[in-house]
Amino acid sequence: MPNREAKLLTLEPMDLLAVSHVGPYMKIGDAFYTLAQWLSERNVRTSGAKMVGIYYDDPNTVEESKLRSKAALRLAHETDVEIVSPVEKFQLRGGEHAMVLHVGPYQGLQQAWMWFYNEGLQKLGRKPDFSAPSFEVYLNTPDEAAPEDLKTELYIPLA
Repeated sequence: MPNREAKLLTLEPMDLLAVSHVGPYMKIGDAFYTLAQWLSERNVRTSGAKMVGIYYDDPNTVEESKLRSKAALRLAHETDVEIVSPVEKFQLRGGEHAMVLHVGPYQGLQQAWMWFYNEGLQKLGRKPDFSAPSFEVYLNTPDEAAPEDLKTELYIPLA
């Protein structure tokens, strides 16, 4: 089991551009591809942007084909591009969140989330706010790093 430490953070609201995805969470890459293509076709600058995966459902209780998520991007630069389907403007709420850093392949994310919900929050003595989605911020991508060097921040909004 990797050494993990959950931390408490207060976040500002995060403005994003997003594409919705329904289906297995490990297939969210398809929605990221759609978002990247959409931005590329409109020549939107994405240098310095952060990729964010937003997750609404518990994969242990919701059928895989019905899992809801969003592939999102927090742009580092303002854009005046007209936002049209399949892309939407979306804001993640600010406030208190718990965060843990996962280092390693994306295949280990489900186990990291299970640890976070079952042990990490307990160690912090906090409860999740299930009315807001949990999310991941990808600090690097498979294009930039080997699977064992991927860094993903996991965030849970707190009650």
